[in-house]
Order: sequence, then C-alpha cells, then structure tokens
Amino acid sequence: MNTNRDSISALIRHAACIGGEQIPDDVMQWTALLFKDTVSCILAGGTADGIPAIRDSFLLWGGHPQATVLGFGDKTSAPSVAFINAVMGHARDFDDTHDAAVHHGCVTIVPALLAVTELMGTTGRSNVSGREFIAALAIGLDVANRIGMAFIPYLDTGWLPTTLWGPFGCVAACGRLMGFDESTMANAFGLAYSAIHGNRQALIEGKLAKRIQPGFSAQAGVQAAYFAASGLTAATEIVDGNYGIPALYTSGQCDREWLTDNLGITFETSRVSIKPYPSCRCTHAVIDAAMTLMREHAFTWQDISKGIIHLPPQAMGQVGHPFQIRDNPTVDAQFNAPYTAALTFIHGKLVLDDFRPEAIRSRDDIVKLATQFVCVEFEKEASGLVPVDMAIILKDGRRMEVRITTPKGGPDNPLTNEEMTMKFTDCLNHAVKKYSVDERDAIEALLNNILDAESIDIGTLTTHAKKD
Repeated sequence: MNTNRDSISALIRHAACIGGEQIPDDVMQWTALLFKDTVSCILAGGTADGIPAIRDSFLLWGGHPQATVLGFGDKTSAPSVAFINAVMGHARDFDDTHDAAVHHGCVTIVPALLAVTELMGTTGRSNVSGREFIAALAIGLDVANRIGMAFIPYLDTGWLPTTLWGPFGCVAACGRLMGFDESTMANAFGLAYSAIHGNRQALIEGKLAKRIQPGFSAQAGVQAAYFAASGLTAATEIVDGNYGIPALYTSGQCDREWLTDNLGITFETSRVSIKPYPSCRCTHAVIDAAMTLMREHAFTWQDISKGIIHLPPQAMGQVGHPFQIRDNPTVDAQFNAPYTAALTFIHGKLVLDDFRPEAIRSRDDIVKLATQFVCVEFEKEASGLVPVDMAIILKDGRRMEVRITTPKGGPDNPLTNEEMTMKFTDCLNHAVKKYSVDERDAIEALLNNILDAESIDIGTLTTHAKKD
C-alpha cells in the first residue's frame, strides 16, 4: 500500500516506526505523570452520576472477560471496558487537556491502551512493559494533538475535538503495542476516520450524554486497531481526499505543518495540561483570575458589586452563558464561568465535593454572586482557551483587573508535588471502593514507578469493591 498519498502519512509513519528510545526522557516522564493522573480520574468517576446506567448496560449485554473495569473489577470485552473506563475518566471533568488544541487525549487513549494491554496478556501474545506502555501513550497523544492543532483554528465551537481526534490517538497508541507496520497502521487510521464524531449539544443543554462521548472514541479506537490487524482496509486520503477532514469539517482549511514539522523532535504530548480543578478547562483561567485578585487585593466576596469576564470564542461558546440550574447541576456548574468565579471568590480552591448536585442546589450565596458576573467575547481570532480577562467592581467603586494567559496545570505553570498529591487523594476519596492505606500506597507506587515496571499490573490498578 502506498501510504505517501496523503498529508497524514507522516503521522502514520511516526506512529508505526519511531522507536521508544527516540522519545525524549522529559516527554516520557511527563507522560507517566499524565497516566497517573488519568487513572485517578477514572477511579474517581466510579461514583459519578450516569456511571451505573453505563456499567449495567454493558454487563447486561455481556462479552468475553478480556479486560477489567477499574475500581469495580468487572470483566467483559476489551472494547466495552475501554468505553466504560473512558466515561468514568471524563465523568468528573478532572481529566487532562491540551489547551491549544482544546482536546482531552488521555481520557480516550489510556482506557483503550489498558484494555488492549490486558487483552494481549490474556491471549498470550505479548507482555507489555511500563516503558512500552508509556511510549505508546506519548505517541498517541502526539498524534491526536497534532491533528487537533492542524484544525482547531477552523473548527466550529460546536464540534467536540476529543471525539474527533480521540480515535486517531487510540489507534496510533494501540497499533504500536500490537506491532503494526506502516501499512496496517494506515488502515487503522482510516478505520478511525470512519468512526470520528462528536458535538457539544449535550453540553450546552446540561445533559449527562456529554460525559459519555469519549467512551465511543475509546471503544472505536480498540475496534479499529483490531479490524486493521485482521486485514480490513480503509480510506487513506484522510486529509487530502474529496471527503477528507478539511472538506467536511473546516471548510477546506488545515494547517498542514502541524502534521509534519519537527515530527519526532518536539512532542505535543509535552503541552498537555493536568487539571487543578474539576471543571471545564475553559473555566480554569477564570478560577485563576479570581484567586489572583483575592491574593493581590484586600476585599471579600461580599464587597463585589459586579464582575466582567472576557473570554475568547472557544471558552465563550462553552462556559460564557448566564448560570442556571437545570436537570444536572454538576454539569451546569462545571461549564459556567460566572458560577466558577463566584464559587472561587466564596470558597477558594475548588475540589470534587464543590460540584455535588446537592452542594450546588444549596448554595444560594454562590448562585446570587454568579448573577452579578457577565461574560463578553473578545480576542475573536484566538483559537485556544486564553487569554482571559477579569474585572471586578466593588461596592465602594474600586475596580480591579487581571489577565490570565498561562492557566495553572500546564507545563509552563505546573501543579506542585503537593497539589498533585492533593488531587490524587481527592480522586481516590471519591472512588467506588474505600481504599485502605496499603491499597492506596500500592496503587500510587505502581503509578509512580511505571517506567521501570516489567509489566502493567492490571491487578493492582483494578483493586475493586464487592460487586453489586
């Protein structure tokens, strides 16, 4: 097969051919940290709304016991487990983000990789070391985020980048573990293209379907990889074809240099941010702005008369609307700039319990303060989530302003070790099982030392509660 016909061919070769030893150590270290963060997010998602319905449905349908649902210990087919774990990972909105591509990569790729790793072990095909696993994740993230960067300036806000590019990241990562040559990888990419999807309509309506969508992508990625391994052929002109991505999604526009420039030298994996707050990443610069104003000026939240939040288009489209409580208060709050600003001014740094439905319904003070904030779109040419400007006017007439260009959590403004530990603890405190100290230590030790592990210890990661 000629894989040189399309602009995406360089990424196909990259996924199939780059050696693990060619990935810089700092990229591997950051990817290992992203893996640890994602596992904790999956475990935290086990108790989130909507998960029982998803889990019960897949267990009703059944499947060969090929892989394990984290936290619960249920075993079913690899594509099904990838789906469930991805939904759990996204359910709390604590999962990582490539800020410029507006893309959640690990929430699709990690569940797919874990399912494929376990399936490969049960079929006796291969043992996957921790370093091989992390290398596959690093390449999958690089592929998906590069594709995301090529199209994000031209993508309508209504499209969901995570579910558009997630299947590509999954097949790039899983295909590496499965030993794909370039030809097989090309078919896997084509099959992934057949499965891309996703929109933000459920998000703006505050529906739980929003958290389900990465599950479709993780499942599709596993399926596409195994279909390609079985010899199924697929489209190869994913970018340049008559019905390629630009023609269908971005009015023919594409920054193709993102698909090729410095490939194998610089990795978009290194620009993935770890979330410090369990809400939409678009709210994080807003939260940082509120925390900065409180730190630098002497006032209380009761002193605030009015707040103005300036947001770029991507953020405005997701979180810039007036706050209202609908069917799912958690989604309403997580995806609202006025509410998260008000919550920060009143409560300080945000944790998972701040977004419990009952906590949102009972806080009239936060809701009232949120109504005093308005959002205005600006920087209309910006395709990412920043800059964000916030101004507050106090009742005594004082006006205070701040601009945030580097939100907390990215490589240029990372979480401290203490903040990472606090997040990990917060996540495990919301898992379906109440872990003992020894169990927590075992999980954390495995994740901290993943690069030195001879194999991925699914047993430790799937320490589970008694079945319902």
